Amino acid sequence: MAHFSKLKKTIAGLVGTVIAASSIPFTGAGTIASAAEDNNYYEALAMSLYFFDSNACGTGITDGPLTWRGDCHTYDAQASVGSLSGSAKSVVDPDGDGKVDVSGGWHDAGDHIKFNITIGFALSSLGMSEYFNPGVYEKANCRDHFEYEMRWGADYLMKTTFLDDSGNVAAVAHTVADGGTDHSFWTPPEVQTYDRPIFWLTPSDNNSAVSCEMAAGLGAAAYVFKDSDPEYSAKCAKYAKALLEFGTKHVGNNTGGIGSFYGTDAQYQDEEAVAQAWLWIIGEDSKPSRVPNNKDYGGAQYDGWVYSWDKVWQGYACLMYKATGDKAFKDELIVELQGQNGLKVGTYNTNGWGTSRINCALQMDAYTIADGDANSEYAQGAKWQLDFILGNNNLGYSFLLGYGDKWPVHIHHRAANPGENGQTSAANPAAKYTNYGMLVGGIDGSGYEDHADRYQYTEGALDYNGCFAIACSYAATLFGGDPSTFSAIEASAAEINDAFKFGSGEPSTPPVDEDRLWGDANCDGKVLLNDAVLVMQSLGNPDAFGENGSDANRITSDGIKNADVYDNGSGITNQDALQIQSFLLNIISSLNPNAK
Repeated sequence: MAHFSKLKKTIAGLVGTVIAASSIPFTGAGTIASAAEDNNYYEALAMSLYFFDSNACGTGITDGPLTWRGDCHTYDAQASVGSLSGSAKSVVDPDGDGKVDVSGGWHDAGDHIKFNITIGFALSSLGMSEYFNPGVYEKANCRDHFEYEMRWGADYLMKTTFLDDSGNVAAVAHTVADGGTDHSFWTPPEVQTYDRPIFWLTPSDNNSAVSCEMAAGLGAAAYVFKDSDPEYSAKCAKYAKALLEFGTKHVGNNTGGIGSFYGTDAQYQDEEAVAQAWLWIIGEDSKPSRVPNNKDYGGAQYDGWVYSWDKVWQGYACLMYKATGDKAFKDELIVELQGQNGLKVGTYNTNGWGTSRINCALQMDAYTIADGDANSEYAQGAKWQLDFILGNNNLGYSFLLGYGDKWPVHIHHRAANPGENGQTSAANPAAKYTNYGMLVGGIDGSGYEDHADRYQYTEGALDYNGCFAIACSYAATLFGGDPSTFSAIEASAAEINDAFKFGSGEPSTPPVDEDRLWGDANCDGKVLLNDAVLVMQSLGNPDAFGENGSDANRITSDGIKNADVYDNGSGITNQDALQIQSFLLNIISSLNPNAK
């Protein structure tokens, strides 16, 4: 893990700005707090993207956006196929070695499980934040970071979706790691080596809500990249359509791996509708036909709760109202918001577990109803709620970590708060690192405690930050802020690697010579199997075949540069040899690490 020296700010100075009390009960959650002041919504929006970097899994993390995170669970690249069999196994594991690459993606929350349902929800929500407020990330000076996160999540959803030769979904690795095992210890992901099994979806044993949620996330990614990277957008749309068909043609509710965490019910039509809406918006599907009427979305379909990872009708209504202007969708949102006690200036809505996230989801409804009128009661009520979350509350806490003057430090996040000498969350350690941009649950109807083991208050998750992005993007559009201030925080925060460049939205790589013949380890002007062999020889017997070896056919410095195709800039490994072999077998189309 890389740690960059920033003399402009010390860790001690940082800790001095936050409340370090181990447990501060608060019981006035629903009462009137101090008058809300304007916040810098552009700064908060840009900061919130770093939470996704804090939960990144796989390679490309070391020397990445955060100084305190490093590559982790890299052995997901050699995960066991497990009990998968038949035609699905032949697609997933064509060489029959029993291994499959499911590395990458995002951890779900303060734990280290990867759930495709919440990754899909987060991507769809991030896409909504831009769709509802076009250009907001550009105005916040973080469009490159926004695209980087969208690509990181979309790459993983496509990587874990296995298409057969006809382009149909043969299998989906929808969850990686067993929650019971993962939750049994408190260590950062970089040092973990525990077994991480795959939970599969197949045509005969599907989960339609998960499949359609993934389709929605990829549809949102296709929207985000439609202008900046049309080729990548088309790829996302291809997978979105395949997953949507998979979910609706092979209906099922397999909750293996998710039942104790994100158990789905038998209804999937809300996720289906959101996926259809995204595909229609990008011109890849017909207009969805469902129009709600007093909590009925057709066929008695209704989720009965707020917009969340498995209840997305309200997201559908917001998307369709934005796309069509059909008043039926707005009327339905008014009914939904009133049914959840509304959002009023002076009273914080504390409806349920992880209140900050639920409140932000309700803000989406209110801002959509407001129709761009910053002075409407709906917009003002939503703004007051967000200001409460950002620190204008009785405690003075910002529940977006790193924003404002003080925020919770006893957080439930093993990467940022690994404890010392075997400490666990029960021991209530203070966080070693500030997890900039992480939205925690915050105050609920029973109060608040800044305690690492009270995860309803101090944990965050992908869905939390997805909902926050929607609410904050609306607030930034309607009420503004100074988009220039966050660059100073990025430059001074010890946890943020301000040398990292997000570029056009892809993970950045060292400068490369585009005239180089990638994979040509022996520099003979061709890419053949002997290039992969030389890479392995140079690693296995460096005294003979290394750069300074004795053999006349040893690898040269130019050969090393040519062969560094898997994780360019990191030096050659056996993964480079495997990448060259994959190219020769036509499994991948290019060895150029800069190719999309």
